[in-house]
Amino acid sequence: MLQFNTYDTETLSAIRENLNACAEALGGTGRLLGLAETILGMKPSPLQNKTASFHFEQGKVSWDKVLFADKIVTVAQMIKKHDTMENILEKGSKKEQNAIRTLFPVTFTITPKEGEAFTFKAVDAPDAKTARINPLFELLFFASTGLIKKALKEA
Repeated sequence: MLQFNTYDTETLSAIRENLNACAEALGGTGRLLGLAETILGMKPSPLQNKTASFHFEQGKVSWDKVLFADKIVTVAQMIKKHDTMENILEKGSKKEQNAIRTLFPVTFTITPKEGEAFTFKAVDAPDAKTARINPLFELLFFASTGLIKKALKEA
C-alpha cells in the first residue's frame, strides 16, 4: 500500500500530478472520487470483466487485456502487503512476480462522455528487472476514496 509519509516531495508531486491529470480529464476531483467509489462498489472487481471494460456515470474505462480473478486477487494481496513504490520483482514472491508480469502490457483508458481520453499503465516498468505498481492504478482500483483525498493533499 502506498505509504505517503515515507516518500520524498518529488514522488508525492508526481502522484498528485497523475491524479490531477486524471481528475481534469474526467471534469473534476468530484468525478474522480465518484469513479473510485463506483469501482469500490462493484462486486466482483470490474477488472474481471471479460470485455476488458466497464461503464460508469461519466464515461467508460477500458484496458487492452483480459485479467483473470486469480491475478487480481494476488495483486490486491500484494498491494496490502508491500509498499508498491518499491521494486516488486525483487521483494515479491514468485506468484506476485508473475501477476506483475501479467500486468506489464496493460494500459487503461478512461474515456469521459465529454472531453479527451486519459491513459495510464498498470505497472511502471522501466526495464525487465524493475516493476512498480502505478500509483494511479492502485488508487483507482484498490484504495479508498479517503486515500485518494490524502494523496491529493499530501503533495
